[in-house]
Amino acid sequence: MKAYTNKELEILLVLWDLKEASVQQVHEALDSNKGYTTTLKLMQIMFDKGLLAREKEGKKHVYRANIEKQVAQSNGMRNMIQNLFGGSTLGFAQSFLGNAKPTKKELDAIKAMIKQMEKDA
Repeated sequence: MKAYTNKELEILLVLWDLKEASVQQVHEALDSNKGYTTTLKLMQIMFDKGLLAREKEGKKHVYRANIEKQVAQSNGMRNMIQNLFGGSTLGFAQSFLGNAKPTKKELDAIKAMIKQMEKDA
């Protein structure tokens, strides 16, 4: 999978939410102070990278994400852990739990996930 920038991720988030959209619809959803042509150019680059698929409908193109949200999240997390924590999941977990202040319900879910992972290991 090709890497994507933060701006490209913003576009992917819009398309994951809308399922498919024209450049104008994406541009409006971004509520950006950048011009329409900036959104258009980014989406064309994303199409060339294989991040977006497009179909012609009349005079406009309709785009959709060409990568599943879960795949992008997984790759993003893996890259973040590698780049910020030297690949250490322990370092990531310590930083996350030290800064995030999870609720009791979230901590219970994390504990249950850890128990399941221990069973599967």
